[in-house]
Amino acid sequence: MTGVSDNSEQLSAGLTTEEHELGMNRDITRRDFLNTAALGTGAALLGAAAPGLIRAADREAAKSRSAADPWHPWTGYAGVGDYSASNGNTWEVVSAGHGIRDRQYEKAIANATATGETQDLVIIGGGYSGVVAAYTFLKETKRQRSCLILENHPIMGGEAKRNEFIVRGQRLMGPQGSNATGVPSHGVERDIWHDVGLPTEFEFGELAANRRPMEFPSENYMYLLWADIFESNGFHFDSPRPHWVTNPWGHDLKGTPWAEDVRRDLLRWRNEPMEPFRGDEIGLERWLDTMTYDDYLTKVRKFHPEVARYVDPMLASGLGLGSDVLSANAAYFFSYPGFQGLSKKPAEIQFEGRKLANSRGGFCFPGGNDGQMRYLLKWLNPEMIEGSASFPDVYSGRIRFDAMDRPNTPCRMRTGATVVRVLHDPDTRKNPNPATVIYAKDGKLYSVNAKTVIWAGASFTAKHAVEHLPDDYRLAMESFTRAPMLVVNVALNNWRFLYNLGYTACSWRGGFGYTCNMVAPMYVGDYRPRLDPDSPVLLTFYVPFNERGPSLADQGRIARGRMFATSFRDYETQIRQQMVKLFGAAGFDPGRDIAGIVLNRWGHAYVTAGPGFFYGVNGQPSPSDVLRRPLGSLAFAHSELSGHQYWGAAAVEGKRAAEQMLAML
Repeated sequence: MTGVSDNSEQLSAGLTTEEHELGMNRDITRRDFLNTAALGTGAALLGAAAPGLIRAADREAAKSRSAADPWHPWTGYAGVGDYSASNGNTWEVVSAGHGIRDRQYEKAIANATATGETQDLVIIGGGYSGVVAAYTFLKETKRQRSCLILENHPIMGGEAKRNEFIVRGQRLMGPQGSNATGVPSHGVERDIWHDVGLPTEFEFGELAANRRPMEFPSENYMYLLWADIFESNGFHFDSPRPHWVTNPWGHDLKGTPWAEDVRRDLLRWRNEPMEPFRGDEIGLERWLDTMTYDDYLTKVRKFHPEVARYVDPMLASGLGLGSDVLSANAAYFFSYPGFQGLSKKPAEIQFEGRKLANSRGGFCFPGGNDGQMRYLLKWLNPEMIEGSASFPDVYSGRIRFDAMDRPNTPCRMRTGATVVRVLHDPDTRKNPNPATVIYAKDGKLYSVNAKTVIWAGASFTAKHAVEHLPDDYRLAMESFTRAPMLVVNVALNNWRFLYNLGYTACSWRGGFGYTCNMVAPMYVGDYRPRLDPDSPVLLTFYVPFNERGPSLADQGRIARGRMFATSFRDYETQIRQQMVKLFGAAGFDPGRDIAGIVLNRWGHAYVTAGPGFFYGVNGQPSPSDVLRRPLGSLAFAHSELSGHQYWGAAAVEGKRAAEQMLAML
C-alpha cells in the first residue's frame, strides 16, 4: 500500500507534475480516479437540466467501471466492510433524490407494483429520528404491531455510519458524520442508552510509557472550542511566515499574529461575563432569535469584526453556516462564547443536555455515533447484526442484510428505497388504511399500504413527495434551508510527523478545510489499534462551506454546488496540498504516509437556523411548530425541527412523532 503500484505507468498517464509530487501515482487504498470523462460530472447535479446530464454522466462513468473496480468516480472509494457501499451521499442516492425534485417519477407512479403489504407504521428515513421512532413504536406496542423503515441509502444509519480501512494489517474506523456523545443523564437519550444495553464505561488506547506524553481528543468536536486548552493542540499561521502556535488559548493568544485589538476582543469573547438578562430564559432566547450571532457579537457586545470571522468555520462545522446568517440563539444553545452571565440558571444546568460543552467528558465510538445506532438497530431486529448483545459483538459483528427485511419481523428495514410519493387521507375515520407509500428500488417503483406514516427525512424531499400538502405545511417546509458538510478520513501509514510537532489536533485558516485531528482509539473487543507514531491511524477533517455575503438560502445552495461540482481527484489534490503545507516541514511525505482517502459528502447535512427560526416572525408560529402537528395519519420527525442536528434532538423528534401515530391506531 505504501510503494509504487505495479500499474504506476497507467496511473501516471493523466497526472500533472504536481500530482506526481503529491504522491498520487502511488498505490493506496482508493481507486485512482483519473478517468477524465467523469471529472466534472458533479456539476450535473445542479440546476433544472440535471436529469439529462445525470443520465449522460452515468453512462460515461459506467464505461470506466468493472466488477473489480466498481466505484463511481464522483463518490470515490468507500473503504472496506459492511459500510463500503455507502460513504455519505453517494452519486446514486443524490441522483435519486434529485429525481424527486425534478419529477422524473411522475409518469410511472400510477403503475407502481403493489407489494401486498399493509403496515401499522411506515417510517421514511433510517437515521436517528426514524430509528428512534421505530424503537418507541415497538416498545409501546410490545412488538405486537408491524413497522417498516424505508431508507434510501444502501445501509441504515443516516449520518451515523463509519468508514473502515485496512492499513498494514490493522483495521481502522472513523466517522462518516455524526460524532461526539457521552453517557446521557436524562431524557429519551438516557432511556435509549439503558434499554438497548449500551455500556457506560470504556477503554481507550494510550501511548507507551517510553513515548513523549501527548493529550488526545476522544472525539472530533470538543477540541475545536469547548475543550481546546491543551498542549497537543496547534494552530498554524501563514504570516508573517509559516509557523505553529501551541495551545494558543491556554497561553492568552501569545505568539499569534493577530493585531492587539483583535487579540483583546477574542479574549473578551471567551472570558468576559455580562450582566444577567432582564427576563426569563424564554425571553432571553426570543431576544437572541431576533438577530444573527454576528450582530450579537459586533453590535451588542461591540467586539472586533474579526471575532465573528474567527468563529465562522467552527459554527459552520456544527450548525451549517457562519455567524453572518445564523441565529444568535443557535450559537447560545450550543454554548458558543459571548453569552457568559446572561442566563440566570446555574452554570451546571444552564445548557441542559449540553453539559459536555463545558467538560472533557465527551467521547466517540470508533466510527462516531454509529455506536448508539448499531445498538438501536440490534434492539429493533436482534438478527440484523451477527452475534450476541455484548458490546464487542454489537459493535463489530457483520450486518446480516438478508435478515433486515424478512416477513413477520416486527420491524422490517428496506434499504436502497427512495420514497417518491406519499398518498394519504387526512380523515382516518373514513379509511382504516389511509396511506400509500410509493418508493423506488433497483430501478422499479413499488407501493405499500400503511395505517400511519412518519416522514423522518428532511423537508427538502418531503415537500416534493407528500401529496396535497396544506399551504402552511408547504410554506413551513420551504423555510428550512440546508447546508452541506464534507467529512474526510485520511488513513495514514504512520503519524510520526504529528508526533514530531507534538500535536494531535490542528487548526488553521485558509486552504482546504480548517481543522483536523486524530483521536485516542476506543478499544472494543479485538479492535485495539496500537497508539504509536509509527503505527497506522486515521486523520479526520470536518470541512464546512460557509462564505460571507449571500443570503442564508443562497449560501446553502452555493456551498452545495461547490461540493457537488468538485471531483474526487480535485479533492484528493487539495487534501494532499494542505497536508504538505501544514506538515511537510515535520517530515510528512504524501506518497509514503497516505494509505487511503474516503470522502463523505453530505449535501443537506444541516438545517441552517436563521433569525426567527426558533420563535417565529411577526407573531407567526415557527415552521417547526407547524410541522410538529400531525397531518391526519402522517407525522413529521427530523432533527431539523429542533434547529440542532445531533442525535439527542433527532431522538426527541422521533419519539414525539411515534407517540402521535400510536394515538391514531
